[in-house]
Amino acid sequence: MYSPTYKRYVALLLLVIYIVNQTDRNVFSFLIEIVKHDLRLSDTQIGFAAGPAFVLLYSVLGIPIARWGDRSNRVSIMSAAIAAWSCATALFAAVASFWQLSLAQVGIGIGEAGFSAIAVSVIGDYYDDAAERRQALSVFMLAIPLSGIASSLIAGWVNEAYGWRAVFVLAGLLGLPLVLLMKWTIDEPPRRQLSAVDSPGTDRPALREVVTLLWRRRALRHMALGQCLANTVVNCAAWWLPPFFVRKYGMTTGELGSWFAAIYGIGGSFGIWLSGYLPGRYGSKGAGIEVKLAAVATALISPILLIALWCPSSTIALLILVPCQALLYFYLTPNVAIVQTLVPATMRATMTSIFFLFQLLVGAAMGAQLPGVVSDTITPFLGDSAAGLQWSIAFFSLVAFWAAAHFWWAGRFARLELAEASNSRNGTSEFRSGTNYVRAG
Repeated sequence: MYSPTYKRYVALLLLVIYIVNQTDRNVFSFLIEIVKHDLRLSDTQIGFAAGPAFVLLYSVLGIPIARWGDRSNRVSIMSAAIAAWSCATALFAAVASFWQLSLAQVGIGIGEAGFSAIAVSVIGDYYDDAAERRQALSVFMLAIPLSGIASSLIAGWVNEAYGWRAVFVLAGLLGLPLVLLMKWTIDEPPRRQLSAVDSPGTDRPALREVVTLLWRRRALRHMALGQCLANTVVNCAAWWLPPFFVRKYGMTTGELGSWFAAIYGIGGSFGIWLSGYLPGRYGSKGAGIEVKLAAVATALISPILLIALWCPSSTIALLILVPCQALLYFYLTPNVAIVQTLVPATMRATMTSIFFLFQLLVGAAMGAQLPGVVSDTITPFLGDSAAGLQWSIAFFSLVAFWAAAHFWWAGRFARLELAEASNSRNGTSEFRSGTNYVRAG
């Protein structure tokens, strides 16, 4: 129905929008030390604004909006979300207290609630071939490291030239032209059946059935737990490594922005690319191989990050973060791909939103908020805020081993459950009717 050129255009535009979305969210991490001192905040307060405040609106609206997206025009929903988070980002320029800062973060949560999960669903419907779909999702996930480049440079150098409030004004303005481009140029695609778990002619399931499917499918269950824990480490690194380098090595935001742009650009992009390439290269070894590869990559994060934290040279420490960043982002593509593969079309946006909700709630609480609490708690005993933050990041890096275990189990179960779902299309078990989405046994 759509030409290859148009599908590439859609994937590219969604990539650009996601870059802006993540940039608006991430510029704050490079300004933490400045905002903290300007507004006289503690690490605990900064952690709350960075994490729980951001996910508050998403936790309320994320799943209802995704359910709406499974039934309605997804392009219109995404366009409204772009406008909402762009305006909320610009409002950061006016904050003068902890609660105002937190409320601005609440507003940015609409970006996650109304865009990312629905965009994944749209990409899945534009690409019916599994290999093309995986590649398109890999391209979409490149927004994470690419936004790291943009947010690092914008936050670092605009702050040095015009101050931290100007950073948020510029970041907010980036999204507004994309609202019109989205509405004018992207068509709402028909919902496709993408995999063995799709059953023709079924009604859209109730939310209870989606949650039941998540619990009954062991691969989905372990993948959800693994990504929650992996996102804890990602959030910890994203929010607390920049202020750590400012405290320990006295780096300026401009220096920090340039270094982290390279770290995100080289390490993050390579990790996303590798997570899409390796499953294709070794896909003959069976379904779920991409998740097992994510398990190995995730397990390597902690030892590498610990070496970087205690490196005496800031230059060497930052260079070590390049491969560490690749490993931090490796799980992203397998995460979205397994949902697209193991979930029927009528559940896809909702299930993706549930995954993102769990990821954000756990990642924000454990990865953004708790390191700040631990840092404030142990700093008086260590007598140095840099040392307090160093030990706090080190402790939470160990969560990577826990995440890797769940990814490994998810990979073990994925092959079996895909085979069961494929057989059920011709047999008598799951997905046989509009309400029987899950096996009874």
